[in-house]
Amino acid sequence: MEVINTKQQSSSKHLKLAIIDIGSNSIRMLIYDDFSSTRVPTFNEKAVCELGKNLDKSRKLHKSGSEYALKVLKRFSEILNVSRITNLKIIATAVLREATDAKQFISEVETLFKTKIDILSGEEEANCSAEGVKIGFDNVDGLVADLGGGSLELARVENNVVTNKTSLPIGVLRLINNPIVKKRNLPKYVKKLLREEKWLSKKKFNNLYLVGGTWRSLFKLHLFQNNHPVHIIHQYSIDKSTLSKFVEKVSSFNKSKLKTVEYISKSRTQFLPYSSIILDEIMSTTNPKKIICSISGLREGSLSIDHFKNTKESEIFTKSIEYIALKRGDLGSTYQKYFKFILPVFDGNEHYNKKLLHLACVLSHMDWGLGAFQKAELVFQETLNTPLLRLTHKERIQLALSCYWRYCSIKYNPKFEYLTFLNNNEIFSSKQVGAALRFSQSLTSISTIFLEEFKLYKRGNSIFLKIPSQHQEIISKQVTKRFKALARELFLEPRVIYSNNSKRTY
Repeated sequence: MEVINTKQQSSSKHLKLAIIDIGSNSIRMLIYDDFSSTRVPTFNEKAVCELGKNLDKSRKLHKSGSEYALKVLKRFSEILNVSRITNLKIIATAVLREATDAKQFISEVETLFKTKIDILSGEEEANCSAEGVKIGFDNVDGLVADLGGGSLELARVENNVVTNKTSLPIGVLRLINNPIVKKRNLPKYVKKLLREEKWLSKKKFNNLYLVGGTWRSLFKLHLFQNNHPVHIIHQYSIDKSTLSKFVEKVSSFNKSKLKTVEYISKSRTQFLPYSSIILDEIMSTTNPKKIICSISGLREGSLSIDHFKNTKESEIFTKSIEYIALKRGDLGSTYQKYFKFILPVFDGNEHYNKKLLHLACVLSHMDWGLGAFQKAELVFQETLNTPLLRLTHKERIQLALSCYWRYCSIKYNPKFEYLTFLNNNEIFSSKQVGAALRFSQSLTSISTIFLEEFKLYKRGNSIFLKIPSQHQEIISKQVTKRFKALARELFLEPRVIYSNNSKRTY
């Protein structure tokens, strides 16, 4: 008979939270199992309602848009009730800031959810977007630009500190229905608004971080058209010269050309030329070296302000690793034993840092439930697409390669297109980590407890495995073979030392 711990069950429910974002163009709800452990939602749904359609002309909410929005919100309410989630935050942006008749809509929504709507000011919105980008990157340094349906938020972030922020009335839904600002004079209009923000031209911006659904669609289009092998939009980066040519082409698309666009949502295609023109003007004003897409922004930033005020970065990373180990691996926290065992061999490796080594020890055991055939390829794809935000595409490939070689001999390779993203040293380091994990697994086929008694280290031109003499039987043919393979990858001589000081060289 299974015993259910009601305290744990209650605690699990308490950790669940939801956030609803009411925007000018769309409404979105996200649900998190435990936001402090993972910023990847378990539920993420959007509905295009166009609440802010014709807002500049009427100054009111779009009638059919608000009716549809209330239907969507009632469905969201039912989902929360069924899921028994009471921890809810509702935020709203430009459309509810500016619409003169928003009061009744706000009242109906607040009555439905029994929760107050946090209507963000322009600067608060810019700050939340910047905080959201910080969640998805190790260190943010540059300009965060969040393009929505009703406004454009800009924030300067210097080494993870938000310094300047502003909100401009440049939103794709607003512009497409603007009676005065047409597409042909949009560049001049955007340029004028950007020039009025003096801080934009005073400092150089190394990076430009893009937030918002339309810009995500623009980057998704570029990713697929260029056959990028990692189909993850987050941290997809393009240099300025390449992107300038691309946005120039997209900005000229007419209605017939937009109908032929593949890979992205049809609700976004009409906004592509407008978002391209806006982006081109931002790049001209700020001259960034690299433009990077972020899937974390306003909503994640709003939650992080609530949850991470007094939390160290190292604590956030540790909790994320523990969560991934629990959800995606089958070894729980024993990944720490693997990490401590192989760390002496890789400590100081500039091509494969401790963060990646930690994750490799977690993710290389994601074979739980996978079939025996093509297991290396399956684990490669699982690792490549692991739901962690703070990984560049290069880091994802490094991790996936290590996990691939953990399951098959290093004489095999995945598709060549992945290897082209890394230099030789990074490929060699990935092979070395894969070989170390493959060797460690052969040692622990009986129990991981042995890793606490064994020691692996380098001295001179040799790699040593030190084990207690009572465990000599552990050194099977498979262990010997994999130890030799690891030594070859490290260009070292393999040596085994027993605790009674007897030494054996292979």
